[in-house]
Amino acid sequence: MDIFQKLEKGLRKIHRKKIDKHIFVPFIFFLEILVAQVDQRFDLFDWEIMRQNESINSISEGYQYVFFATNSNGILRFNKFSRKFDSNIYLGQGIKSKEIKHVYFDKNTGILWIIGNEGIEFSNDRKGNWNNIEFQRLNVKSSRNIEDFGASRNFLWIKTNSRYIKLDHVSATFLGVFAYPDESNIDWGDINFNSNNKFNNFSLEDYFIEQGWLLSNKSASDNNGVFHNYKTFLKTQNGFSWIGLSNGQLLFIDDFSKTITPKDVGISVSVPLTISKGKKLWIAGINNNQYSSITSIENNFSKVRNFLETNYSGFFRSDFYSSEYIDGEVWFGSDGKVVIYDERNDFFRTLGYEKGIPIQKIEFIKYFNDKVYIASYSELIVLDIKSKKIVNSQISDLIKKNNLFIDFLEVVENKLYITLDGRTYLFDENENINFDKFEYLIEDNFRVEGIYGYGEYLFFSSNEGILNLRDNELIPSSLYFNFRVNDVLKLNNILYIGTSGGLAIYDLELKQLNNFYDFSFIRNIFKVELVGDFLVLLTSTGLIKLNLS
Repeated sequence: MDIFQKLEKGLRKIHRKKIDKHIFVPFIFFLEILVAQVDQRFDLFDWEIMRQNESINSISEGYQYVFFATNSNGILRFNKFSRKFDSNIYLGQGIKSKEIKHVYFDKNTGILWIIGNEGIEFSNDRKGNWNNIEFQRLNVKSSRNIEDFGASRNFLWIKTNSRYIKLDHVSATFLGVFAYPDESNIDWGDINFNSNNKFNNFSLEDYFIEQGWLLSNKSASDNNGVFHNYKTFLKTQNGFSWIGLSNGQLLFIDDFSKTITPKDVGISVSVPLTISKGKKLWIAGINNNQYSSITSIENNFSKVRNFLETNYSGFFRSDFYSSEYIDGEVWFGSDGKVVIYDERNDFFRTLGYEKGIPIQKIEFIKYFNDKVYIASYSELIVLDIKSKKIVNSQISDLIKKNNLFIDFLEVVENKLYITLDGRTYLFDENENINFDKFEYLIEDNFRVEGIYGYGEYLFFSSNEGILNLRDNELIPSSLYFNFRVNDVLKLNNILYIGTSGGLAIYDLELKQLNNFYDFSFIRNIFKVELVGDFLVLLTSTGLIKLNLS
């Protein structure tokens, strides 16, 4: 199943056209337009993707919004009337390109155009129903060959590194290749600094920049002294301007107050792997090569804050694989270290080898009976929550003495469930062990890989499927195409199963699979969480919100 459907093919024959004083290209050109349509079972913004911008590549002003093309977070939209950022437009709304290099709003037609890694795409309603034109149809190798995109009153123009391509401004029908445009009234939109353009009649010296930033002619220095290059500049018709930076941030320039304000949009985590819920959501995962970050999100998604390692002395550059919210502290497991954020005092500290933290990736962090259980796949330690010192643990001794491999660790209703080499053990608050309760599973060759749910609804997953312990019913893995199960969430009588290949939705009452969504942007689901009316998925694409209402 794919979110994009080929709904129509348009073949338009372009006849030879002789252009005086310009290059003449004698050939017959067939243009195919693919309409990218969001799955009709969902409303346009039912699937929202939040991820890192990486860089702001282009800016364009429309009737209601200012649009920002990003390298990995689609099109950001700044509402000119509410002065807030609305939901971005990306893969969930039908765009095919993951990297968007140019965005252009044509005021003559009201059509929004983008140039991305998958071709030229355009939308008449500037939200969904995206049409796609592949580069090969225009004799262009890739988006890297396109330097700029603009429009006159009657035509669209693409500037490459060696020529200009003329298109119809409604259908994008190919009209010819030129050494120079045959008209002069072309609006090229924003200023692209990659083309060595400079500000026109604009001086940064006339403005005060906030938050301790500094500006130069080609880059901006943040409050940590890190420089970020200017990528694009746009002066709007409403008394303010924008500069897009190479790190994905924006500079908002207000001509009335003569101030420049840095703005951070989106989450800074490249690939989110772990989520914890307190008063806020805490997101961490794989970071890019520039810096490490952790993101907090209000439970109503109204505010996002990114914590960068450059801003805190107790924070260090690394990726994060696990987390746990414990009474005002958020614990994050990394490579041989645990980073603890004190929410009350806005303070980070790091525990490492000196505290006995396992030297491998910290895959599990669980709070149980005033102690914190920290484990890699081959080692487990237990820390006292107050002193942060190691305490004696029978579980730790059991794993170390028998050289066991830790498959899964979970706390369910004051019981600690731990799976070692496929066999599941149960511990109470005093670490008294129950060997026998789940021994029948291993005797049936059911090697447990994950434990999910609570109460009478407890689910064990293996490569054979998901076992419902309430009635010992097995949901065979063939129903979700034998993909690996990474997380399971039960809501009412529905199981939301996050797999390496997509999202499976299983009806426990009817005992049937309702749907399996394997859209390209929701494959590799690592975590599934309910937040308000949204099902939150941590995926290789980013954080995805599915509107359940």
